[in-house]
Amino acid sequence: MAEAPIPFPADLRTVRPSVDAYLSSKLRQFGGILARQVNPGLNGDQIRHAIDHAMAYMMQQDAAAAPQRSLRLVIRHDCQSTGCGDTNCILCQYNPSRLCTRNVKQKYLIDDHLKAKCSAPLRVELVDDQGNCHTEGLPQGVQLEMHVLNGEKYKELCPDNTLLSIGAIKNCIISHHTKALLRREGMSDDQLRVYLPLERGAATLSDLSLTTSSEALLSGKAPTFRLLVWAVEPNGEPVPYVTYVVSESFVVATKRVKHAIKSDIPSVGDHISKLLHIGKATVDKLMDLRAAFQEEGFDVKLPDALVRVEKVGQFRTLVEMSEANNDLKNKLRHVLKLSPEKWDEVCQHALSAVVPDFRNRVWWWTPLRLGLLYQCKNGAIVMENPIGIVRIGASPDGSNAVVSLQSLSPADFNAVPKLKQQALQNCAMQYVPAAAGMGGGMGIPGMPMQGQHRASNSSPFALMQGGAPAPQQQQQPQGVPGVPASGSTGN
Repeated sequence: MAEAPIPFPADLRTVRPSVDAYLSSKLRQFGGILARQVNPGLNGDQIRHAIDHAMAYMMQQDAAAAPQRSLRLVIRHDCQSTGCGDTNCILCQYNPSRLCTRNVKQKYLIDDHLKAKCSAPLRVELVDDQGNCHTEGLPQGVQLEMHVLNGEKYKELCPDNTLLSIGAIKNCIISHHTKALLRREGMSDDQLRVYLPLERGAATLSDLSLTTSSEALLSGKAPTFRLLVWAVEPNGEPVPYVTYVVSESFVVATKRVKHAIKSDIPSVGDHISKLLHIGKATVDKLMDLRAAFQEEGFDVKLPDALVRVEKVGQFRTLVEMSEANNDLKNKLRHVLKLSPEKWDEVCQHALSAVVPDFRNRVWWWTPLRLGLLYQCKNGAIVMENPIGIVRIGASPDGSNAVVSLQSLSPADFNAVPKLKQQALQNCAMQYVPAAAGMGGGMGIPGMPMQGQHRASNSSPFALMQGGAPAPQQQQQPQGVPGVPASGSTGN
């Protein structure tokens, strides 16, 4: 008669992987001692075979008795971007750091670790049908295994990102490689199988680095990889009660293209090569655009400021001119050898460029009618240390008064740490709509508080002054070549 399986203690579920590893070692030790007591004539191989058989039987019992809950795997990260991603936000409109719209980056270099675009570490979570992390883990012997997929084949078989059968997904796994495609520290090149230790329902991916370019393994121009994570039995077969996860597609390039990687959100001061579809040959033409036009037999009148287009801001001005002049647009496309699709993409990329933003921000605490003043770098608030206090209506003429930390009274200075902590908490909630109903919020001294970002339920912060960032306030060069004064200095 078969022995009933023993349920795993509920209070140990969060540390099950460690407990399972310990129990496995102790059971093997106990089994060896017991076998020699019962039958001293058994040799080592016979004892190991008997123990392996017994433990495999126990795992089968545990798996059969486990509740067949609907579980699935997801890839997640905690975005570290400093901008909210709202293009209408007056606080973040000049911040090139935007909320990630995907988990894996679109392009990695060889030896890069698996991280998000914002540099946050990636993880795989085991979740239930409600999306909550399943901290109880998996039955003993079931592990998470990771593979690299042929992204082009996967896209062909699954254009709508629906679930493929296990047989179909196996056909997408890259299996003709001879060295590890994913490697963590301490792994050798010949370890082709990658397992992910599951702790409290989650497993980190960012300790893994990519070892091979996608072009080296797959045919075509810029072929893509994808990541597959699934739960497998000791025999390597996926378990039916955990739905696998496939990442977004990505490219792995060699390190020689490091300097050719394009900006996600460019700055008007970036070199022109940071724009999409602008390679070396195109850059050479833009260095003397008038001569490039003449070589093609075009007589185009260009402003002196746009004869040599070096910066993204200049190209943006060129795009704006071409939008009002269809003949100029067609000649530009012809000279730069850009198809209509590529022209539209580079134009959109250039028009998304931001200007340097070093305007101060203030976190308002309305119950005390004051705010903490913070410095800002490229649209990102420097939260570590406020630089002063803004008192609402404290000046003789009723305007706000700015007081540096060094000039505060002892009582006010001692109140700063508590206010700073409150500001940090509000900032952490900046993507939570309920945060707008709290007593604190970032604002712009000199602007009506009700018209600032806090009222849009996106962030507790606001600008020190209204309008576009002014270079003279930022201690930046007086404007950027190719950017009209209204785009770089207007206030």
